[in-house]
Amino acid sequence: MSLTVKHLNSDASFLLTFQPISSSFPPSPAQSSQTFTILLDPWLSGPSKIFHSKFSITKHKAKACISSLHELPEPDIVIISQDKSDHCHKETLTQLPQSGGKTVILAEPVAAKVIKGWKHFDASKLATLPKWENTKNKASTLYRVPVPSFTPYGVPGEVTIAFIPQKGDITRLHNAICITYRPPTSLLDNRPDTPPDTPRSTTTFDTSNSNKALSVIYSPHGCTYKTIQPYITSHLVSEAALPLTALLHCFDKIQNAWYLGGNVCTGFPGGLEIAQNLCARAWISAHDGDKDIKGVATKKIVIEKYDREEVESVISPRSAKFPNRRIGTEAVVLQPGEEIRLSNAMDFGFDDDSNEGGPRDRFTNLGAI
Repeated sequence: MSLTVKHLNSDASFLLTFQPISSSFPPSPAQSSQTFTILLDPWLSGPSKIFHSKFSITKHKAKACISSLHELPEPDIVIISQDKSDHCHKETLTQLPQSGGKTVILAEPVAAKVIKGWKHFDASKLATLPKWENTKNKASTLYRVPVPSFTPYGVPGEVTIAFIPQKGDITRLHNAICITYRPPTSLLDNRPDTPPDTPRSTTTFDTSNSNKALSVIYSPHGCTYKTIQPYITSHLVSEAALPLTALLHCFDKIQNAWYLGGNVCTGFPGGLEIAQNLCARAWISAHDGDKDIKGVATKKIVIEKYDREEVESVISPRSAKFPNRRIGTEAVVLQPGEEIRLSNAMDFGFDDDSNEGGPRDRFTNLGAI
């Protein structure tokens, strides 16, 4: 299966598209068209304010790649990771239909209250993400979405979403949205390869790797590895969803005065332990774009920037056999409108200059650790 990550703005708005890899050739129309899409923290235009513009106001310096959510296919799920207006942006979110359609908005608890206060969406369109806890009753702490099979006798897949806040974080900035996607399978997916010299053989593919679960951790402000470790050792291990497919996490470290909340983004120093311990296939920069920030709450902000090459030099050693190629986690910076596709059907390294240019594909072996 594959995951396509498209950056919609220069901040933390992403579109995730999950798609099964066909077990037969040619793939059936139903299998080829079956995708599951998740929209993360959409903010397309206009400012983001905290309390009042004199306190804090933020604007994009670069335009988003779309001007309206109407320009996207209807997503299955929209996730709102926090109540701050650069993540929970009213003008953007209210472009979604008030009722009907397939889209469900999943919001962390405070953001859900904010959205309910708008009195815009029908109750059926909005659900509150529960805090994930490592309990026996996992159904109460994971949001589960079945993915229908594309064949009459196939096995349905499943998407799971967990909201994990960092303990002791009074700013409510540091949390993680953790996603797994297990695709639906047909009977062919569970059938062993037929030897080519067997009479009447049919073409099949070994899907033991291509149909493994994909996993994403979205933490635009960063969180500690300790915060998500119980989820990793329980859910990701049980789902065989390791190594991590994609980490969407800030590169830049942002610090404010202690009396204004202290750390805003943990950046590369905070994300390094997550990327290394989970052997993340791609670390995609989030929340690092240039913005125009004004207001009394921003006067003490200090930004420690880390560029892609600096991050990649630490998380991806060079190949001894091919000095111009790296092995391990790829550091990715996507401009608005750019996308990257990650697949567990093939196993390739990547070139040092692979992040230059437009949309591109990455194929990496996402087998278990």
